[in-house]
Amino acid sequence: MMTREEAKVKLAEIKRNKKPIKKGATLPIRPKETFDVFAVPLDYLVPNVNNDRITWKIREYEAENHTKLDIDKDEDVEFLYSLIEKDNENANKHTIADLAKHGQQVDGVITNTGIIIDGNRRATLIRKLFNGEAQKYKKSVEDFRTFNAIILDEDIDEKEIMALETLLQIGADKKCDYNRICLYIKVDNLLRVGYGYDQIQQYMNAKSPKDVEEMANVYKLMTQYLKAIGKPNHFTLLDGLEDHFLNIKTVFQRMDNKTYDANWNYKESDVAEFKSMCFDYMRSKFEGKKFRDKLVGKPNKTDGVFIEESVWKDFLEHHNSIIESNNPENEDDWKLLGKKDGQLEQNLNDAETKLSSYKRDKDISYLIKYIRIKVDTLEELLEKSPEVSEEDIKNLKELSSDIYKLTKEYE
Repeated sequence: MMTREEAKVKLAEIKRNKKPIKKGATLPIRPKETFDVFAVPLDYLVPNVNNDRITWKIREYEAENHTKLDIDKDEDVEFLYSLIEKDNENANKHTIADLAKHGQQVDGVITNTGIIIDGNRRATLIRKLFNGEAQKYKKSVEDFRTFNAIILDEDIDEKEIMALETLLQIGADKKCDYNRICLYIKVDNLLRVGYGYDQIQQYMNAKSPKDVEEMANVYKLMTQYLKAIGKPNHFTLLDGLEDHFLNIKTVFQRMDNKTYDANWNYKESDVAEFKSMCFDYMRSKFEGKKFRDKLVGKPNKTDGVFIEESVWKDFLEHHNSIIESNNPENEDDWKLLGKKDGQLEQNLNDAETKLSSYKRDKDISYLIKYIRIKVDTLEELLEKSPEVSEEDIKNLKELSSDIYKLTKEYE
């Protein structure tokens, strides 16, 4: 396989000596410029190691193998192509059939060194057709030797390329085409190279800069979670947990800034234990609605198992006992604990029952206090009325006294 420097020379020769297959193409960046499209031999190209669709799998692979993928190594390039091919296999089956029948209809974009910026999936499938798959569609492999692409100028730097890729991929496509976790990683990548919330909002077609900021905050929480479970950069472990992170984000923030109004004087160590326990439930892939409504509580309400000290302490003790006795060593072990009617759910159900009793008593206490205030107010009004007998006033005072005693019992 040729190096990127060798590819750079070859691509410069194409731009200098070959006739474009199309002229006047435009890109979302540099709107006043037009670009030529060339037929580029597939063996000049390599996938983008920062490909938005597979970036979470790339980061996990690199973390697991303690290495960085190198696009100048054959085996790493083949691995990247295989990741793209296996990503969304159902969609790929449809796309490769369409490419075989109609050819490449949408032009790609590559750097001047042959890194594919837009069209990684198309190029991967065209390459698959060239490597023999074309015969299944009764086509010649020679029809798929090249990839039609704009070859970017050398003065378009990495930061501008990242903006271009975002505009072409995420800004143009439906976001549902992407795994949601990849969108959070993309926000972090853009922030790292110096883009602001306003710019990212436009590039990603987000609702507002505030939404981008919230995504950045959720990403930080995701990385904290992965670090806490001893799996930094293993982003595939976040699959299916986006709603869990959205639910804990506000609750965690309220606990950290002392606005979470639980009914006891909790300490920072208690908050740390609560966060760790939430992470355990998330790692077990615990069902999202129960996680929110029963365990954590709705983001803008002070409820969930933490609000009452005795309920929380008893729940935590049993939780730690479950983890210690089962000693989960891998993700399957954790999922077993979090399954429907599993040990984690049973412990949560017990805590919910105790908490419901506590809430009921609290509600009764509030009601009695409310009635007492109304009776006292009525007593004051009637004392001033000449039409009310002393006996009625006496009965009201006795009622007020009885209600006061009830109130004290429920405090």
